[in-house]
Amino acid sequence: MKNVLTKTVLTLALAAAAGVPAALAKPKKPKHSAEHVAAVKKCNDDYAAAKTAASKLKGKERKDALAKAKADHVQCLKNVPNP
Repeated sequence: MKNVLTKTVLTLALAAAAGVPAALAKPKKPKHSAEHVAAVKKCNDDYAAAKTAASKLKGKERKDALAKAKADHVQCLKNVPNP
């Protein structure tokens, strides 16, 4: 009886140990569509250009231009098509 019980416990422990990595594995993220990637790239390029243009200004104008660039970037990213 003791032998059967020991083998059963060992078998269950082995099965549980084999199932743990599969249960903890993260699911793969879906790839974004080509439209999504292109739209995000355009938003980022526009933001970089606006930041470059704003860096040539001084004082309050620079601060306002950077704030507008950031707000436009956030709005642009909200309008990007989802995959």
